[in-house]
Amino acid sequence: MIHSNLLVHPVLFTPSLSSKQRNKATKLFSLKGYLKLLAVGCVLASSAVYAEEQNTTGFHGSVSLFTGVDGTNSVMDTDSEAKITDYSSSQDRQSEAIVIPFWDLNYRFDDSNEVYFKTDIVGMASDFYTQAGYRHYLTDGSNIAIGVVPGLLEKEVWKNPYQLKSDRTTTNAAVKGLVLNYDRVLGSDWSLELARGKYLLDQEDSLAALSRNSNLSYVELNYMTDLNESWGIEWLINYLDVDASGSALKSQRISTEAEFQLRNGRHITMLAGSVGLQKFDDINPLWKRTREDTKLGVSATYIYAMPFDWKNTLFIARGGWDITDANIDFYDHDEYLVTLGMQYQF
Repeated sequence: MIHSNLLVHPVLFTPSLSSKQRNKATKLFSLKGYLKLLAVGCVLASSAVYAEEQNTTGFHGSVSLFTGVDGTNSVMDTDSEAKITDYSSSQDRQSEAIVIPFWDLNYRFDDSNEVYFKTDIVGMASDFYTQAGYRHYLTDGSNIAIGVVPGLLEKEVWKNPYQLKSDRTTTNAAVKGLVLNYDRVLGSDWSLELARGKYLLDQEDSLAALSRNSNLSYVELNYMTDLNESWGIEWLINYLDVDASGSALKSQRISTEAEFQLRNGRHITMLAGSVGLQKFDDINPLWKRTREDTKLGVSATYIYAMPFDWKNTLFIARGGWDITDANIDFYDHDEYLVTLGMQYQF
């Protein structure tokens, strides 16, 4: 789902602007694929915006908290039935309540240099992760940042998702690597991201040809601009190369996304859509054919600035839906996420 930076105008913060569900406890900070639906980037104003607005030393950033409902239909998800009897078994949709915190913390030393520690959902990880790094601001309005993805937050996955007639067990997986961002290239509305990393499981019990341990390479080109005082648009295209240990899971994915934003006083409405294609290199040994996935996503977001006249706060309501349509039904995946939340900017 789209992960653009919210085009929030400074005036928004001035006082002058008058299926079958399982019974589960609410999950806090659960690391699942549904997090990409939230697309936190579009509700977190970028650190560049904060820095440019204040141009002072010290701390700046944002903290956010969201709660909502997620529904997932995927045999690969660890909330699906642990025991499957065959590869054509259908899964009931699993729904649960969720609570998700986010942060974007920055410390600026002078007019040009700062360090940051933030959560993110996008890029090579395609999931929730933390990043820490250094950012340098240039005189043309651009900035360059280099960050480390330390793999602190792990995601629960099946050790062997293809295991039949006995309960599958879980393990943890994480993405580690380096990220280079060049925002507002030469002072323009274009931005570039380059990343290299690894996707590693604590224990991988799948067949050798289906091993998920991978080297990741990611490139993204992003264009974001205001069309006028009311309308904004963001468009991006990205490419992900997955050099997996298993020959059948080596793949290349290309995706494009677009988001339209309408601002009216304190109100912001955003509509977004995405489409992607992922092709795999080798024949899958279980299905005797090469896998190919088509990915589609849509989302809608409503934001209200300064609810109850609370300065530097946003109320955010968001709904998203993503599907993966694979030529091998076992890999089909669809999920929705509906959340309400608050963000505080400082």
